[in-house]
Amino acid sequence: MVTRLCPGDYRAVIARATSSIEITASTIRVLKHASDTEKGEIGSECKADIDPGLWSYTLSNDHNRLTITNPGGTPDIMELARQDSTSASVLPSNLYGTWSFPTQSDGNLKKVLRLVFYNNADTSEGKVREIATCIKGNDTLVSQVDANIEVSSDQIKILNSASHTQKQGPFTCEATITSGTLNYSVSSTGNNMKLRSATGAEMTLTREAEAGLN
Repeated sequence: MVTRLCPGDYRAVIARATSSIEITASTIRVLKHASDTEKGEIGSECKADIDPGLWSYTLSNDHNRLTITNPGGTPDIMELARQDSTSASVLPSNLYGTWSFPTQSDGNLKKVLRLVFYNNADTSEGKVREIATCIKGNDTLVSQVDANIEVSSDQIKILNSASHTQKQGPFTCEATITSGTLNYSVSSTGNNMKLRSATGAEMTLTREAEAGLN
């Protein structure tokens, strides 16, 4: 299987091309062509291809690096590092994108909080971005912060705290992310998500349309 991860600003996609192979002590024979194309952000495409052919390979002494020759590229050699199951993980597909909290109102001040979940192309960790939009009369301020996360099937572990305050005179707008673990569940339609903190407080978020990510 050839896997290609194509990161985007807010959503990553993975293309996987699978072909039958025959392996000896020093060669890999790819038996048939295979390709896969997945749709990414803003009409982009993520493609993975594999062509039939005979490759030579060698393993490093610690078995953590694989060198392949004759794969058909330029230069005609590839060096690969072993990727364990933890580093190979990406965010669950139903978590990607932008989620909105209910609007908060306090007198003439309104505040809208959004969470954006996306993959970090540089590490196995995901990212969450909190965007706070504060509206007071005719004035609007936007503040945002990012944090690293690790995600399982039902938990989001926020690895670092972060905060930022945008100011315009006495008018301020703050975005804050606090480290800790949240339990989450996404509805069967994929349009709603429930987050529950360690204290038991539960919040319901609504998924924004794809167009809202661009």
